[in-house]
Amino acid sequence: MCTALPLSSTKLLPPLTSFYNLPVQSVPTCPLHTSSVVERARQSTRIKKRKKNLDDKKKKEDRLRKNPPPLPRKVQLMLIAKGLGSKPKPWRKPDTRPFPSDTAWSEMFNSWARLGVEEAVECLRENYHPTMENNPDGMVWAKLEFNLQQVKKEKFMDGFTKMVPVYHPFERGVAEKVILAFCKEPEDIKVAEAAGATKAGGIEMIEEIVKGKMDVSEFDHFLATEDIVPDLKPLVGVLRDKFPKKNLGSVSADIGKMVQTFAHGMLVSVNKPKKTLGYEEDLSYGVAEVQIGRLNQPIKEIEGNLTTLLETVREQAPRRATGGFVTRCELYVEGPLRATFSIVHDLVDDEKYKKYLAEEKSVKVDSKLETIKEEVEN
Repeated sequence: MCTALPLSSTKLLPPLTSFYNLPVQSVPTCPLHTSSVVERARQSTRIKKRKKNLDDKKKKEDRLRKNPPPLPRKVQLMLIAKGLGSKPKPWRKPDTRPFPSDTAWSEMFNSWARLGVEEAVECLRENYHPTMENNPDGMVWAKLEFNLQQVKKEKFMDGFTKMVPVYHPFERGVAEKVILAFCKEPEDIKVAEAAGATKAGGIEMIEEIVKGKMDVSEFDHFLATEDIVPDLKPLVGVLRDKFPKKNLGSVSADIGKMVQTFAHGMLVSVNKPKKTLGYEEDLSYGVAEVQIGRLNQPIKEIEGNLTTLLETVREQAPRRATGGFVTRCELYVEGPLRATFSIVHDLVDDEKYKKYLAEEKSVKVDSKLETIKEEVEN
C-alpha cells in the first residue's frame, strides 16, 4: 500500500534547500511528474487536429478571397491621391460624350475639339508667344494612338519601329548623315544628289571602291537602286554590314525618297505600354510620340511632315475592314503647359467624327430638299 509523504518531510529536501538556501516550509514539493511528455496527446489525435487546423485555414483564405475585407479609409484616400482608385484607368481616353451643338461649350459635357493642323499650330503659337511662355521656336510633337488588333480578334500586333523620311528638315540636335548612292541611270544619279546624297555614281564608282581609290569609311549609309544590285557583289566584303539590302530598306526604285529617309529621316517607335498599376491592360493599344517640326516653321512644312509620318506608319496597318489603325493624333509642345490639340486628318481613323460629319451632311441635304419643296408649293 502506497502512502503519500508529508510536506514537512526533510529527507527529499536537503539538496534543494541547500542550493537555494531557503527554509524548509517555503519550498512546495509534489511527488507527481507534470512535464509535457506525460500530457502529450496520442499521435492520431495530433494528426487529426493538424488536419482540422489546415482545413480551417484554407476555408478562411477562400472566404477572404471571395469576400475581401474593405481597405481602411486612410489607405483608400492615399490610393486615390496617387491615382490608384478602385477602378483602373483606361489607356485610351473614353470618347462617350456627344458633340457640341453650340459655339461655346465645355469638355466636361461634350467631346473634345477636333482642329485642323493650321488651327492647332496657331493655338500653340499663341500659347508659346514671347508675351506668354516665350518659346516661339518650340518643338512640335505629334502623339499617335494605334489600334494594334489584327484580323482575328484574339491576336494583336507587337510594337514596331519604322524609318520615316523628313522632307522638310528642322533643327532637332541630330548630326547630318553622309550618304553614298549607287545608281545605274544618269537621271537617278541627279535625283539622288538633289535629294541630299553626298555622292552618287554607277559602275565606275564601284570599280574605284574595289581598287581602293575611294575611302568608304566616311559614309554612314550606302543606298542603291534595284537595277544596279547585281553589280554590287564585289563590294560585299568591303561594305560588310552596310551593304545595301532590300530587307533593310536601303534598296528601292524610288531613290529620292530613300535618300530623304536616310539623310533626314527619324526612327519612329510604336510602343505598347507595360502592365502598370492603376491602368487596365489593353493589348490593342499602341502609342508613338514623334517630332514633326518647330513653331517658327511654315505651317505647310509641319503639315507635310505629319502627312509623311502618317503615310509611312500606315504601311504596317493590318488588313482589317473596321476599327482603323491610327485612331487619334494630338499636337503639343513640350513645356509647362499641358495643352494638346486633336487633329482632323484624312489618314486618321476617327470613326466617331466621320460618322458625325455624315449625319450632319444628311441633315443639311434634307433641310435643303424641304426648302425646295416649300418653294415649289408656294
